[in-house]
Amino acid sequence: MSGRETGATAYLLREPAAGDVEGFAELHVRVWREAYRGLMADEVVDALSVETFRPIWSSIARAHAEGAVVDDGRAMLVAVLGEEPVGFVMVGPARDEDAPAPRQVWSLNVAPEHQGSGVAQRLLDEAFGDGPGYLWVAQRNSRAIRFYERNGFALDGTQAQDRHDGVTELRMVRPD
Repeated sequence: MSGRETGATAYLLREPAAGDVEGFAELHVRVWREAYRGLMADEVVDALSVETFRPIWSSIARAHAEGAVVDDGRAMLVAVLGEEPVGFVMVGPARDEDAPAPRQVWSLNVAPEHQGSGVAQRLLDEAFGDGPGYLWVAQRNSRAIRFYERNGFALDGTQAQDRHDGVTELRMVRPD
């Protein structure tokens, strides 16, 4: 998609490919262990593995390779530096019945050593744009909350307990 430079570093943003499965499954585990340690129960974080995320990334890569991505506003971009996976974003139609906006940021993750580089901003901008939307963020993930606030999202007072990991999540909304 885009090979523009972010700061002094040239990150390539593109759709996922078949060769990405292992690298992005490993990145997914590493990012979640770093971001959610102390937010999720240790046993949940410790149980995360490449095997957990490999089927997800295999499915994503296969759908993109076969042109089978549902055309309903969803977008999936990965960021690489050379061959190194450094981040990814997943956005799409709202998943909640009481959604405050038609589109949702499903996931945005960047390797810890690349946080603050501008790559998360590029991923969000290219995949989501500047229109209205919403997302869920872990209650104690202050870094992510600040990032989304800089991008026009605001906490709306809605909370939910994630049924898989028990984390309290806060809803953030960006209006029209």
